[in-house]
Amino acid sequence: CCIMLFCLVFVVLLSSFHADPTLVKMNSPGSSERLSKKAWTDKAAGEEVSNEVIASVERIIGDTKQFLKKVAVVESNLGRAPGTFRAGYYGGIFQVDRIGFKATQDTRAHPALKAKVHKIKLAYGIDWLAAEWTDARKPIYSAIASRLFISNIPLPIPASLQGQAEYWDKCYNSATGAGTAQDFIDRWNAYIHG
Repeated sequence: CCIMLFCLVFVVLLSSFHADPTLVKMNSPGSSERLSKKAWTDKAAGEEVSNEVIASVERIIGDTKQFLKKVAVVESNLGRAPGTFRAGYYGGIFQVDRIGFKATQDTRAHPALKAKVHKIKLAYGIDWLAAEWTDARKPIYSAIASRLFISNIPLPIPASLQGQAEYWDKCYNSATGAGTAQDFIDRWNAYIHG
């Protein structure tokens, strides 16, 4: 009788709760960042979700002088380019290759990652060292992987578009990756003037 009454009260309370359905606090009761469901959705793409995860990740791990946004535009047109979510490739919106993803978990080679991994756990409830490359199809994982990969580069992010294009070409774009510094500039300008 008491159990049934408790269940009835619980159901009534639950049904009267009116949280914003577009916002969720994911993974852990202690996580501090609130993100839309789309940020955690496999193959989600577009301007809104890209801006959301970029702003969040830069808040937690550090500013990139708009470089992270440029990477998302240049690499995959914010996830909208054909082939972004091709079979067998899991780099997501930021097109982080498997080797690059694994480097974001290599705390021996990159000891500064330890503090960032801790911040990720607090902010998102994600145990980054247990994450899989396949998770990077979700925008938040792809953004985190990209930002951590960038943080492993021992050179500062340049402020100018030309400097960022050269930085991307030498440090972010793999040797097998398509694109040149001029392609970076052209794709960014096409996006801006669009």
